[in-house]
Amino acid sequence: MPAKCPTCGTLSAKQHSPFCSERCASVDLGNWFSGKYAVPADAEPDEDDLDALIDAMETENASISGDGGATDGQQGAEIMPFQRK
Repeated sequence: MPAKCPTCGTLSAKQHSPFCSERCASVDLGNWFSGKYAVPADAEPDEDDLDALIDAMETENASISGDGGATDGQQGAEIMPFQRK
């Protein structure tokens, strides 16, 4: 059974699946960007929870990259071997 375009309801085209056209795909993307669609969340985390999460991620990143946790935007050669110095 052919699927219907989520934007206009006509039959979707394989080339633009799940939409029927590039226009309907663009309309849908615009709806996401404008905030008409949203992914529901239970509640926003408080500041302490965010700080703890950031600290944990920085610690994990430092142990994975082996660069001592540098946060200046430079990644170690182990992660990006194709970069030239």
